[in-house]
Amino acid sequence: MGKYLLFDADGTLYDFASSSRVALDKVMRKNGIAYTDGNHQLYEEGNKWCWEMYEKGKMSQEELKTERFRIFFDKLNLHQDPFVAGDDYVSFLAQEGIMIPGALDFLEAIKDRPKSIITNGIAKTQHGRFDRTNTNKYFDHIFISEEIGYQKPDKAFFDFVLNKIKKSANECLVIGDSEKSDIQGAANANMDSVFISFDNKKSEKATYNVSSFGELLQLLDKI
Repeated sequence: MGKYLLFDADGTLYDFASSSRVALDKVMRKNGIAYTDGNHQLYEEGNKWCWEMYEKGKMSQEELKTERFRIFFDKLNLHQDPFVAGDDYVSFLAQEGIMIPGALDFLEAIKDRPKSIITNGIAKTQHGRFDRTNTNKYFDHIFISEEIGYQKPDKAFFDFVLNKIKKSANECLVIGDSEKSDIQGAANANMDSVFISFDNKKSEKATYNVSSFGELLQLLDKI
């Protein structure tokens, strides 16, 4: 049967970038802000910094939800409520079910392989998107950092997962698109990993590198 598969969600199977753009457009319009490339970039600068702080354990997920919009509104010299905007964004994002092209066919092809989702996403958002895409059925467990209390790449996150699935580290394979959370997290937990990059980037830390679901499927047939 091969190794137990631990899949990252966003950027690996689910098209977070497209889903986020739709949700962010709704938040901006609700707050009277034009959705432009420039405004999107302003938001992403603060959002990226907040996620980095979160993954380092220096910011809670509740703080992240609000702080990224506080930073965004401050850059625009606006006084909208970042708490409301943060909640709106999470709700709008939970309604989106955009997957990376080929992901559903890939999941169907490996439906008999034991596997779970491991994600740093916000619980309300992630559960909504998994429900909307009807992809819960493909996974034994959905592990979300907000519900666990630890986040990737913290070894404690992976220890929690291993305890729940009753597997050892060498029996598992982490598959993800983030070197910081997925590949480094796998290394912290002494697990093999696959770095998947649809624009053909490589990770020196990963055990394997692939650039498509086809390549990943071929690899999984061997391990």
